[in-house]
Amino acid sequence: MDKYLLALLGEAGASGLAKGFSIRYKAFQEAYLEEKEHWKYFKEFRTSFLEIPVFISLFMLGLLFSFVGERAVRYVNRKAEQGAINFYKERFRNEEKIKEILNDELKHLSMSYRNLRQ
Repeated sequence: MDKYLLALLGEAGASGLAKGFSIRYKAFQEAYLEEKEHWKYFKEFRTSFLEIPVFISLFMLGLLFSFVGERAVRYVNRKAEQGAINFYKERFRNEEKIKEILNDELKHLSMSYRNLRQ
């Protein structure tokens, strides 16, 4: 499958998760805005009718996990961000914008290791 399509859908899902998490944990508001920017970047290369359903599905999951608790949110965030980081490192090479996205993803990953209640 096309790496740009996968990245597009991944960022749509990451945006949904972060939006769902941010309802209860305001620490994810900035992550949501950054994930939305990543999504917008990949829309320049590909679009898909699956973007909105993926966003909504993962928004609802993010909301659900946020009510389960902080530990669940950190676990899901860690898995999602590690997957994104590995995906970008394996499939994209020496692209300046991807380096910026990777830095953002590493920052989002660090949220899995700190207190989310601020």
